Amino acid sequence: MDEAVRVKLDQYVVDLFVNEDDALRSIQSEADRNDMPRISLQAHEGRLLQFLVLASGARKAVEIGTLAGYSGVWLARGLPAGGKLYTLEVSSKHASVARGSFERAGVSDKVELIEGAALDSLKKLSSKGPFDLVFIDADKEGYPQYLAWTVENLRPGGMVAAHNAFRGGRVIAPQEEGDRAMDAFNRTLASDSRLESTILAIGDGMAVGIKKA
Repeated sequence: MDEAVRVKLDQYVVDLFVNEDDALRSIQSEADRNDMPRISLQAHEGRLLQFLVLASGARKAVEIGTLAGYSGVWLARGLPAGGKLYTLEVSSKHASVARGSFERAGVSDKVELIEGAALDSLKKLSSKGPFDLVFIDADKEGYPQYLAWTVENLRPGGMVAAHNAFRGGRVIAPQEEGDRAMDAFNRTLASDSRLESTILAIGDGMAVGIKKA
C-alpha cells in the first residue's frame, strides 16, 4: 500500500473511532517538555488497545513500559469500575510524568505504578495473578523474557498484546539487536502451543495472543 494512502487511512480511523480528549493530547506535550522520547502509541493504536481490553473482558491488567502514561490511560479507561492496571516503569522521571497523566485523565484510582526493572517487578507481581491482559511496550531485547512471564501468569482466555511487532518493517530482515529480539518474540508467539496468536497490521503492528483453556 502506498504510504500516503496508509497515512490517510490511519487518519480516517482516528476521525471515525478515536476520542482523544484534552487529557490524552496533553500527555505528549508533557513528554516533550520533559525531554522524553517520542515513542508512544499513535492515537488509533491507543484506541485499539482500549478495544482489546474491552473485548477480553479484562479486570486486571499489566503494562510493561509506562513512559508518559499515554497507553496506560487507554488501558485504564477500558477497565471496568474496580479494575486495576499495574504499570511498570524503570525511569523515576518517566514515572513522575505518568502519575500526572493518570491524575489528569481521572484514572489514578485504577492504576498502580511500580518503579524498577521490569523483570524484578514482574516477579513480585506474580502473586497477584493470574491476569486478564498484559501489554508489552518496553525494551525490545526484553520482549522474549516478558512473554515467558506473561504466558505463565495469564488466565486461560487472557490476552497478551505487544507493540512494535513490525519495527518499521525491519523484522523482515533484522540487523540490529532490537529488531532481532522483536523477530524472535514474534516467532515465539507464533509457535507457542499454549497461545492462539497473530499480528494486527495496525500502526507499527500489534502482536496479540490468547491463552488457550
